[in-house]
Amino acid sequence: IMQQFGWAFLGCGGIAHTVARQLSRERGMKIVSCWNRTCSRAAKFAKKYGAAAFNSAEEAVSARGVDGVYIAVTANKHYDLAKMCIERGVPVLLEKPFTVNFAQAQHLFDLARERGVYMAEAMWTWYNSPALKVREWLREGMVGEVTSVSAVYALPVCRLTENPRHTSPELIGGALMDIGIYPIRYAYELFGMPIGLNCSGALEGGVDFTERVQMRYADFTADIFVSRRKVAGERFIIRGTEGVITVPYFHMASRAILKGKKRERLCDRTPKYAAEFRRVAEEISSGKKESAYCPAQSTLDTMKLLDACRRDLGLEYPCEKGSGAAD
Repeated sequence: IMQQFGWAFLGCGGIAHTVARQLSRERGMKIVSCWNRTCSRAAKFAKKYGAAAFNSAEEAVSARGVDGVYIAVTANKHYDLAKMCIERGVPVLLEKPFTVNFAQAQHLFDLARERGVYMAEAMWTWYNSPALKVREWLREGMVGEVTSVSAVYALPVCRLTENPRHTSPELIGGALMDIGIYPIRYAYELFGMPIGLNCSGALEGGVDFTERVQMRYADFTADIFVSRRKVAGERFIIRGTEGVITVPYFHMASRAILKGKKRERLCDRTPKYAAEFRRVAEEISSGKKESAYCPAQSTLDTMKLLDACRRDLGLEYPCEKGSGAAD
């Protein structure tokens, strides 16, 4: 049985609060320490969740009782903070997008393997049962041969918030890296690497707000539409010769619907972050160095696909210019 598992939180913004609220209701989980670039924000977070706030990320990671680190800052800082944690030998759960590009991700996983440190991407979708059930249905041939796949993730977040994280190229803003990663990863997890990919969309102010991605497989194409401006909802639909699988709100799904060789509906209302953190804590506690739910290869392949999309879009971030990919 897992003893109390202590987390250090690097970053105390919106996502960190959402996770912390769920963790605070989980037995055997405790937020031990936290750090944020703005000290007052870390102090408020610490007070709310019974943690200790530190003035540096290094101190928060090295605090007594820390068993793992959750990194939830903007993606431009992921590589540096994750590298620091690995060098200190502390297991890491790193928010998506894992890094800015494939080269950075490869560096981190190489370093983690070399040091024997657990590292995983916090791609919560794949720590939870709806997505795992969809994969199972496909493996069991429940819809026959797949003939078409379509995914939409289009919600007008840019109209609803002024948060620069969504619009600033310096903070890796835009649609692709924030939400496009979900349907691309979903298709990859179900069908593997495509034989071809193309991505079309326009850049505004150095970031993308809407794009269409086509991932080509031998017998079908996964057609993906992503937008931070348009309203088209969120769903993933797989059509086959003998049925259909529909997943509403697939990145955080609480249900998946099969109408095929049999009819089945999976409903799972367990808190999604809590399940993810519990599974990661169990993996770390049992001495694993890699996640069975979010393996290194899946993250690396997804970063390759995102790099390919960015090449099609001509999308480069300021932090990559004039330096090595992983500087």
